[in-house]
Amino acid sequence: MVRIIDWDAQFSVGIKEIDEQHQVLVEILDDLYNAMLKAKGKEVAQETLDRLFAYTRSHFATEERLFKKYCYPEEQEHKAEHDGMLNRLNKFQRDFKDGKLISVDLMLFLKEWFVNHLQTTDHRYIDFFREKGVADLP
Repeated sequence: MVRIIDWDAQFSVGIKEIDEQHQVLVEILDDLYNAMLKAKGKEVAQETLDRLFAYTRSHFATEERLFKKYCYPEEQEHKAEHDGMLNRLNKFQRDFKDGKLISVDLMLFLKEWFVNHLQTTDHRYIDFFREKGVADLP
């Protein structure tokens, strides 16, 4: 299997549940990338794209529940990024169903968005959740 993202400790936000979800998202991105590289059937790619959308939505809901529970001050800005990504993923799903192929450009976009969001936006909440006693890191 070719990996589009290699999980690394630098991606950790210090919350076990969130880190595990991020790792699953990386695995799904890898599955989608490999389906594209190997020109898997449309059904396999569609299933993987649907799984990516559903899991991303579920993961974002997990983060957003924590934001509400602990009154995270950047909740609205962070949620706006989530909403924007869900809209993009929904468009990708519709385009694929309409016959547009999964391209290298799409995979690069997904990789860059994930890495950038995780290393910038998500990392902004590490200290906040650590102070609240939520983070698993000291």
